Amino acid sequence: MTLAARIVTDSTAVFLQSGHFAESVIYYPHRFGTAATPRTISAVVTRNQVATFNPDEQIVPEFEVRVANNSTTGISSEEINTGGDMIKLAVRIGETPTKRSVQLLVEHDDGMLVLTCR
Repeated sequence: MTLAARIVTDSTAVFLQSGHFAESVIYYPHRFGTAATPRTISAVVTRNQVATFNPDEQIVPEFEVRVANNSTTGISSEEINTGGDMIKLAVRIGETPTKRSVQLLVEHDDGMLVLTCR
């Protein structure tokens, strides 16, 4: 097994396990003209303390969401639709989750995607 393949395997086995760092979120893909089914996936969510302002000058929380680059257990880099897809997550751990828009694909590799959600 190559080092790259081992890192991809380890990222899913360690970081995306709910008993370790991850939590369950619901991914809502947005596809024009087709029905897309939401699915529950594991994600590592970083809840940023710094808020951004939208054009109406409202405070909008921002989240960094790390998921597997996989269309079954996460979100594949080929299917992501920034500005259309949504992820349902809690603003604070223990609160009721709400849908947040996937704004930006920050980075990706064979193993993981890093997304910004607002």
